[in-house]
Formats: sequence, structure tokens, C-alpha cells
Amino acid sequence: MSLLAGPAFAQAKFKRCLTKPEVKVEKLVRHGIFLREGGNRCDTDYNPGTAKMWKDFDTKFGPRLAQQTASRKKVFDREFKGNALEVMTYFDGRLVTYYRYYPLSVSYCGQVDKLLKEVTQRGWNAFAKQSEIVQADVVTDMKICQ
Repeated sequence: MSLLAGPAFAQAKFKRCLTKPEVKVEKLVRHGIFLREGGNRCDTDYNPGTAKMWKDFDTKFGPRLAQQTASRKKVFDREFKGNALEVMTYFDGRLVTYYRYYPLSVSYCGQVDKLLKEVTQRGWNAFAKQSEIVQADVVTDMKICQ
């Protein structure tokens, strides 16, 4: 089972390559979207408490998440002058739509629950480590500087 969104950047192309720190930021932002959507959706029928775990994490680490989003916005401003907000909204909307309509299952929601429990117990470092694995598809979506 794959928890990864398909290539989010299929229609809009980055002009330049992304640096390793920029790729890390993209992974963090995507992972936040994944856990938020998965936590909210799995809460009702599969794993009660996942929405609260995400909300608690977001409350505790909201400033750090906002920092990542701001860093990411700078990349979009650089790459898509004139319509950066529109392109970023498209990318985010595609990811949110994917995760909101991903078929729920015991396996999928069990994985979301496991990931949320880990970040609840271990904090930001666990979240960052998870983003490197769960959001590994970023390297296939974007042009990475060598």
C-alpha cells in the first residue's frame, strides 16, 4: 500500500532545481498535509483520537510548520513570478484532494495512527524523520540540484 500522493507538479514545472534544504521543506509541508488529512478522516470510523493527535501536534509545533510554509512560499515566488500563489494553491489543492479521497482502510488508518502516535510521543524530530520516508516522492516530482 502506498501512502504517497502522485506527482503533484505534473502540470507546472520548476525552472531551476531545488536545493536539499528546499526539498526538505517540501517534504515537511507535504507530510503535514498528509497527517492532517489522514488524522481527520480516520478519526470517525477507524481510529478515534487521530484528529486530536494532529490538532495537538499542530498546536504545539504550529510556528515551526508556519516557518516551513513561509520558506516554501519563497521557492514558489522565485519559480513562478507573477502567479506564485496560484501555482502553490494548485499544488496544495491537488495534494489535499488526493489525501481527502484516498480510500480509507484498516491498514491506511492504522499507519496514520502509528505515525501520529510517534510524533505525539517524540515531537518534531520524529515528524521530520517520517517526512523523509513517507514523502520520498518529492524527489521524483521536482528537479533536484546535484
